[in-house]
Amino acid sequence: MADDRLKLEGQRAAIREHITKYEAYSLEGEKNFALKTIRNCQAQIAKLLARHKHWPASWEDNWLPNRGHPQT
Repeated sequence: MADDRLKLEGQRAAIREHITKYEAYSLEGEKNFALKTIRNCQAQIAKLLARHKHWPASWEDNWLPNRGHPQT
């Protein structure tokens, strides 16, 4: 279970990193690559949360462009 917790936090960190990249990129192809990575991480998070239903969700789990995000 501790490994899954580390995986969850790693996926959320990757999402935060790629959101920063997405916001900095100006080319559509670069933005699409960052979004693809974010969606992949969110799919991995969904699998982890399905195994650990008592774990709370976080804003990274469902982030979408143009909806903003907390500055945490």
